[in-house]
Amino acid sequence: MPPLSLVEQAQQLRDLARQFEALHARVRDVSYTPGTDALRRISPLLLKVQDLMATALVRLGALDGSEYADIAGSRASLECLASVVAASSLAGNDLASALYANPYEGAPFAGYPADNQAVRTARHAEAIPRMTGHLADAAHQLDLSAIGCHYVATGITRDLAAAQEQTKPVQRTTGPTTAPSASRTPRVRR
Repeated sequence: MPPLSLVEQAQQLRDLARQFEALHARVRDVSYTPGTDALRRISPLLLKVQDLMATALVRLGALDGSEYADIAGSRASLECLASVVAASSLAGNDLASALYANPYEGAPFAGYPADNQAVRTARHAEAIPRMTGHLADAAHQLDLSAIGCHYVATGITRDLAAAQEQTKPVQRTTGPTTAPSASRTPRVRR
């Protein structure tokens, strides 16, 4: 198996950051009506964040198992990437919580009366602030995920440059040598 290209890994993390940023914008701007419409609009966002979280986890495993883990300073980047996995997982949880807070319109158990329009309206009014809060939390976590990916990509580039700088051969620069000269030593006459 060929060694992992750290330059390529940094670029892939920048791409992942852009995907987190795009999803952040989608979550922040999602428009829905509680009920079936909310399920239809939020579900794809949840699936996308799970996909991005899985990608971040794969990147973490690849970097942790590579020669990058031996480079000074890599621990901070690996820990940051682990925080991206956690933040994106929390974003997924927040989106799932928004779906859980969503008032579904299924039929009640037999023997219970169906909701009238006033009850439905009240359920929707009660659910909207909870759903909005969960969506705002998800957007925040996605923003943190994007920032983390940019940070790790920059860290890899910086750590790689520092490691290459340390492996360069040291060139000694020597200046002119000055030896004490007899002509410079004053002679005292007696």
